[in-house]
Amino acid sequence: MLDILTQDESSESIVTTNRNLDERSGRSIVDGDSTIFKHSGKADIRKDCRKESKVSWVALRKLKAGDLEQEDQNLKCYLKCFMMRHGILDKNAEVDVQRALRHLPRRMQDSSRELLDKCKSVEGTDPCDKAYNMVKCYVGHHPEILRNVHFL
Repeated sequence: MLDILTQDESSESIVTTNRNLDERSGRSIVDGDSTIFKHSGKADIRKDCRKESKVSWVALRKLKAGDLEQEDQNLKCYLKCFMMRHGILDKNAEVDVQRALRHLPRRMQDSSRELLDKCKSVEGTDPCDKAYNMVKCYVGHHPEILRNVHFL
């Protein structure tokens, strides 16, 4: 299996496509895809947000594994930072649904529009908590997003 990075012209993301090459023809067979957020020439957003929030690798791995019941303030602030740097959240932790949709794989965009509209109204005790609650809301309905969006 081979991972190939390609630019998705309709969004600001880079798509990793897992491909198996047919031994005889050399053609690729697409198995699946996932979205990796592009850092648009800026410093690595994930690295910057990990440093800024002081989130632990343990908390990030738990989230990636689907553990949505963590009460880790650093993790919450990491998610806020990550989403703000990608323009998904503004400084008041309000969601830009259109921008969020552009960061999702195309096959998930239509089914996600209504859910993002629902999840953007969640509350939180502070912007970090609100960002985390929004992620919990979305992932609770679309757990496959944890395999598709690379935030580690």
